[in-house]
Amino acid sequence: MRNNTHITIPINSDIYSMSNSDVIRHTILAMLPAARARSQLGNGGIDASTKLLSVGLVDSKDLLDIILEVEARCGVVFNPERINFETGITLGSLVGAFDAASG
Repeated sequence: MRNNTHITIPINSDIYSMSNSDVIRHTILAMLPAARARSQLGNGGIDASTKLLSVGLVDSKDLLDIILEVEARCGVVFNPERINFETGITLGSLVGAFDAASG
């Protein structure tokens, strides 16, 4: 990632009680640069329908970095068949691609 400033995501002290998709979502959000999120989205609000590339939160290199980091941290495998790259990669579709592949 180009910017080392990240969004701080409060995580429940008992991470083991979180669902797999919650852990993946928190990992992805933690890797998004906070300054870029605020500038692109106004209040920094990112939800499942946010198109990460379209709004400029990440570029293709950042996306690859996020995928590799989520795989390493969460012990899951990215399944590109679970994302429609033509319609845009949303936070929700990215999380779902890991969930489907982790099986």
